[in-house]
Amino acid sequence: MRPIFLLLLPLLIGCTNVQNKETNSANADSKDGLVTFHLNAPPATVKPLLLSELADSVSYVALETTKESLTDKAIQYGERYYTIINGDRLLCFDKNGKYLHQIGRRGKGPEEYTWMEYYNDFTVDSETNWVYCKSYNKRTQVYDENGKFVKSQMGGLWDYRPDFVYNHFVYFAPIYHPIIGVFDEQNNKSVTNNKEKIEIVGKFWDAVSEKCQKEGKRYSFPEGTEPVKTISNHALYCWCVFFDTVMMAKGKDVIPFCRIIPENKYLPEDTYSSDRKPWLLQPIIRRMYVCNDKILLYVRYNLSIEERTQYWVVCDLKDGNVTYHSDYIINDLDGGPNILGPNAYEEEIYSISVEDLKNDEEIYNSYFTEGVKAKLKDQEGKFQRLLESLADDANPIIRTFHWKK
Repeated sequence: MRPIFLLLLPLLIGCTNVQNKETNSANADSKDGLVTFHLNAPPATVKPLLLSELADSVSYVALETTKESLTDKAIQYGERYYTIINGDRLLCFDKNGKYLHQIGRRGKGPEEYTWMEYYNDFTVDSETNWVYCKSYNKRTQVYDENGKFVKSQMGGLWDYRPDFVYNHFVYFAPIYHPIIGVFDEQNNKSVTNNKEKIEIVGKFWDAVSEKCQKEGKRYSFPEGTEPVKTISNHALYCWCVFFDTVMMAKGKDVIPFCRIIPENKYLPEDTYSSDRKPWLLQPIIRRMYVCNDKILLYVRYNLSIEERTQYWVVCDLKDGNVTYHSDYIINDLDGGPNILGPNAYEEEIYSISVEDLKNDEEIYNSYFTEGVKAKLKDQEGKFQRLLESLADDANPIIRTFHWKK
């Protein structure tokens, strides 16, 4: 089966007019000029978002299916698409879905990357189309827009995996805290203004590890402690459940963007205690997306040990409102699938195979309400004709939303 990858990253660019006045909203306060959002317990009833409140239109790109490029998922950087084949090959497609070339190769040589298993093993500079691959011994292998090896970087703050590259400035976020470092690749030097903070937070985690070892406790991080990141073509945003401040990296600067304060959040000292009361009602932010004047969160609440539920949460940077919505966004624009809550990995969000949509009526119909079907007879037919033109085992279709400005 070849899933359709419903591209979510552009969801952050230009989404506006999100309203749900019937749900609870939290007041925001200002501290040091930053808007602060408080994630309280969700309301009893919520409504889904409509895609038409966010976007003007939808377009589709079917990735070319060849013997060399047969794949089941893909991810977008700028106007290019990238996929990993069999865990060891990284391939590139152009903006029209035509297969272009392979990026480097897997191996242990000086110009090779040692693995290419996950989609967070690489990132792409959307300005230059250079590709940066994580590799063995804390190396980062750099390839040009044609997939040819350029150089290998390692040492110092470069030890961390690059999260985002823009015009040769490389941004990276060390694990478990939202402090972002910046590396000037052209001048081969760190330009981060957070090196001291990185060292302080690193010492904190070292102390926690040492304490756990002395007390005979297993050193591990509970779910929800990992950072949540979102990347646009021009900025990287990073937030971690232990810390309130969302950091924004843009150009050479790393600056505070806003604050997100969850109710009943984990605290470091709670993590390793036997009293797990903070676990209840702990909001786990699985995804964060930043648009012009809004932050869109995908949040899971643990209502009890047995019960958990998910929401889309919209934080408005203009008025400080927080609104809660159900865990799917209804596609009322063109009859394509709705936007379901995200899975664990970015490239797997909303993956539906062509074969499923063609042959499994139950799966296909689950994406449409009767009201949407009635409204979108022509558009739904257009979407079905697109599916009929593809083989059951075709490469993914990348669906791109054109968001309201």
